[in-house]
Amino acid sequence: MILHWKVRYLDRADKQFKDRYFYLNTMTLDPVTRAAVELVAENRSYKTEREILKYRHLFVEVTLQQMLGNPEGFSGLNGVKPSQYFEDEACKEIPRNEMAQILTGSPTARFLPAGAKQHDIDFMFAGRRPVPLAEVSLSPEEIRVLGYFVRDLQEMQNSTFVKDGPGTLQSLGGLTLSPISNPSLKTASTDDEIRSFVMIFRRLYMTSERDPANFLRIIPIVITALGGHPLGTWIEATAKQYESHQAAVFDAPPFVPPGTCTFTTKRLIDVFLYTQYVHQPDERRQRQFDECLGQLHGKRELLAWLFLVEIWNCALQIGNAGRMISWWFKAYCDHHGVTPDVLRSLRDDHPGLGAAEKEEDREARLYQEKVEQLAADLWEQAGRPNGGLSQFLATAREELTHRLEN
Repeated sequence: MILHWKVRYLDRADKQFKDRYFYLNTMTLDPVTRAAVELVAENRSYKTEREILKYRHLFVEVTLQQMLGNPEGFSGLNGVKPSQYFEDEACKEIPRNEMAQILTGSPTARFLPAGAKQHDIDFMFAGRRPVPLAEVSLSPEEIRVLGYFVRDLQEMQNSTFVKDGPGTLQSLGGLTLSPISNPSLKTASTDDEIRSFVMIFRRLYMTSERDPANFLRIIPIVITALGGHPLGTWIEATAKQYESHQAAVFDAPPFVPPGTCTFTTKRLIDVFLYTQYVHQPDERRQRQFDECLGQLHGKRELLAWLFLVEIWNCALQIGNAGRMISWWFKAYCDHHGVTPDVLRSLRDDHPGLGAAEKEEDREARLYQEKVEQLAADLWEQAGRPNGGLSQFLATAREELTHRLEN
């Protein structure tokens, strides 16, 4: 296995951020270390990604050109870059607050969370003010719409796809930008689980009259209710950021040359919704799908991965604002003693959904039980020899299968 690692570091001398590139051929390690490193790399998740730092000293520095060219000609490359990890010029991890102090020269400087926007910063330093409750009066329809938004948001947040993420791309021919490279998509979520998520996601994403509780349509209700409160200002700015992301063009997808794509995030999401999930495609939507695919040199798995990444990102953006909206709305309902007139989710009303044993699982269980019963009978017939009935399992399975097939 070849592992690659792009390290972002801060040079203390010139106070500039720079990149270094490293790789590790695990075949060069002793068997125990190799097994440990590969396990950490293969089991990488948001919770475990920093475990690779224990093996940082094993990686060899290379140039970007060597990295893109796959220095040892292996058929697969795996990235292990931990998020929010920075080094100094001496290859030592550097805390984020220390980076802020180096860059500013101030001993009290603090490094803001990665990805923080100006409205996030403004909200952080806005100070604590009570959110409007008593002075707010929502109409019955506004309460109903917000109730459905909160219901669908909770369903989406609890989905397997949101928890497991959009999956990964694996290179089958190095990190080359050549159109002939063919990445492979792998996801933890099944097709059924992704489809289940999409059907919930679309209710919050679509802006049609059929889904009055979609994300963008409930924003004005919340902003009006909160008035000039910093929470309302932050929610409004978050929604605008969400819309800007929808309108943005993909600038540099992996495995294709920069500037190849001209389609926006919204176009990508819409062509999948209207051709793969919600509707049977009309001629226009199918042509748009083919145009997106053509810009990626026909790489279907890359296009699917981009779609999964973007609906996951959109779900996170909706969830960030949605959690604050849900918190405020619950406080409003508790204060005024109101209950939204909302049909509860099927999963809440019917806890037995999915509890029954699937037919194939029942068949497998019954078959295994009969194999074990037959093995016990054969063991008894043989006079209970040492080793127990496990030594008769293979014979029992063979004889039972033969009898069922004849």
